[in-house]
Amino acid sequence: MPQRRLLVIANPISGRGNARRLLPQFDELAREAGVDVEVKLTERAGHGRELAAQAAALGFDAVVAVGGDGTVNEVVNGLGPHGLPLMVIPQGTGNVLAKELRASRRVMDYLAAVRDWRIGTRDLGRLSNGRLFSCFVGAGFDGQCTRALAERDGAIHMAQYVPIMWKAVKHSDFTTLRVHSDDRCEAQVSYALVSITPEYGGPMWLTGKAKPDDGRFDVLTVHERITPLSLLKLVSFAMLKRMGSANSTRFFRTGKVKVEADEEVPIQVDGDFAGFLPIEAEVLPGALSFFRR
Repeated sequence: MPQRRLLVIANPISGRGNARRLLPQFDELAREAGVDVEVKLTERAGHGRELAAQAAALGFDAVVAVGGDGTVNEVVNGLGPHGLPLMVIPQGTGNVLAKELRASRRVMDYLAAVRDWRIGTRDLGRLSNGRLFSCFVGAGFDGQCTRALAERDGAIHMAQYVPIMWKAVKHSDFTTLRVHSDDRCEAQVSYALVSITPEYGGPMWLTGKAKPDDGRFDVLTVHERITPLSLLKLVSFAMLKRMGSANSTRFFRTGKVKVEADEEVPIQVDGDFAGFLPIEAEVLPGALSFFRR
């Protein structure tokens, strides 16, 4: 059997340069797992997607993404639906997909997974513009947060999120969102989340009953104005895994969804600012392959 080949796509500035320092560990992984490893450093925005898109044609058997949410999302989009298996070595701040996969920052934690080629699958979402997402799309408050983050220069530390969030509240008084599926329409929505996963990038459970491999989105809509008090209340419900107990929330499941508004509403896709409404999305069942530790 030919030796399997892994392409490592690393953002050299992720984790304050720690991504670059990790690279020698892949030599050890190659020796211990009996695979061939080639490393490519990203040079610009979009480069990770380009490298991942070429991987299969170049004879690689899997791709490793080393970086933050932006790098991982680029790689996912480069691999495309039902593409090569993905390994994630998180080096960012949010690390949305990495947390869902229980990914490790230590390369050698994947030794058994690579040696035994333990691969799982989970759903992806696809927007009408072709962009793929692995966890969720948020429209409203969190879109405003990621918009503010995108306007900042340099690395963002976790402690900086809180003041940015509170500032974003002042610009998140949205009231005209409408969320449509084939058999449902929710109007007068202030915030909407189209989710594949139960967790919201960590300890908060906004769509706690979601399953990443059931071929459906879990959609959350909020029907009260976003204020500091309402936000604190909703975060508390999410932390306690009781989001369904909030009087202002509604949930439904669907394979396709459309979200629109009469005002300019920013969106985030897997933790990255991604423009504004409207969006249309569909589920792609089992479209992402990944290494299971």
